[in-house]
Amino acid sequence: MLAFWFCVGLAQCGLLYLLARCGRALIRKAEEERAGGRFAPPGGWPRAAMIVPVAGTHPRMADALQSLLNQDYPDLMPVLVTATAEEPAAELVRRLREDFPAVRHVVAGPADGCGQKNHNSLQGVAAVGDAADVYIFCDSTHLARPDFARCLGGPVARGEAAFSTGYHTVEPRDRRPVTLAYALSVLLMRFLQALSAFTQPWGGAMAMSRDAFERYGVAELWAHNVVDDCSLGALLQGRGVHVRLCAAALLSTEAADHSLPVWRAWMERQVLFLKFCMPGQWLLLGVLAALMALPPVCAGLALLGGLLGLGSGAASLLGLLWLAALAGTLGPWRDFLPRPVPLGRWIWAFVCAAGMFVLVYLRSIPAKAIVWRDRVYTVGQGGTVLNVRRR
Repeated sequence: MLAFWFCVGLAQCGLLYLLARCGRALIRKAEEERAGGRFAPPGGWPRAAMIVPVAGTHPRMADALQSLLNQDYPDLMPVLVTATAEEPAAELVRRLREDFPAVRHVVAGPADGCGQKNHNSLQGVAAVGDAADVYIFCDSTHLARPDFARCLGGPVARGEAAFSTGYHTVEPRDRRPVTLAYALSVLLMRFLQALSAFTQPWGGAMAMSRDAFERYGVAELWAHNVVDDCSLGALLQGRGVHVRLCAAALLSTEAADHSLPVWRAWMERQVLFLKFCMPGQWLLLGVLAALMALPPVCAGLALLGGLLGLGSGAASLLGLLWLAALAGTLGPWRDFLPRPVPLGRWIWAFVCAAGMFVLVYLRSIPAKAIVWRDRVYTVGQGGTVLNVRRR
């Protein structure tokens, strides 16, 4: 048994080392993409629309939207979509239009039979119509570099891919365990995206050609689904369509004093989206959850037993060896953060993230609904929405 859990611990450290290498490769790739993205495709940049569903009262939404509206993509058509004309997000859009008159504000109305975000995106597409050849979909709460739209839409504009995706990174503004665990969780998911088996669209930053949107029936899919990206990922995976990962299309998310309920709700949605839309990857996620959680639990018990004189010396030694291996492989992950973090706090954040991951995964097993903002979606096979009710 000792040998088994120690081997699992080594496998865990090996995976963390592999993902760190993926992260460094993503940085190099991003630099290459930014250099190449300065040049227009043959025939010039195609007409593109940036469709952004806007909801809620996020404190950094105004700054995030301004960063999206300050893109250097030529003649980019910005479309901001709210569910109603009275919500706070709609008032923010009206203020932004004073400085950005090119912004088109679309009021989508309440969703019926799909996720509200899906409905907002579809209404944005309907408003654009054939005025754009490329659709760029973004979230409204992440900061973007001025070249973000060119980097994300570049492969589609050059005809290299029908679908492309970016991702985001979290910049922790404090050293609280939940904030650091959230940043680490996003890093893990970003690096997994770099592995071709796990590359799929991310709804916060994805682009597609209008032809692909129509050819693959994206509108029909989203009109009955709870989520945009995982449902599209399942569709494209089933059709054998590759999604291009754009390393330079990286949005930034600031996190300070991140609350435990918000973090847990976010992670629950990520797991449940996979469960309903991509059950095969959800099962692999369960294996990953066990791989992340088993070594810390066993090592903690071994070290505690050694301190209390209840365990064997071999178990304590293996626990210390695993801890040293974890520090050696997880420590370099701090290089991906904008500010230095003490190694001890970073390791504790990893333990917290692993524990939350297991808790959320176990809760997802019997789940039949997804809570998202003020709505509860009862979901069926493939992410199809069966019922919607307000909380």
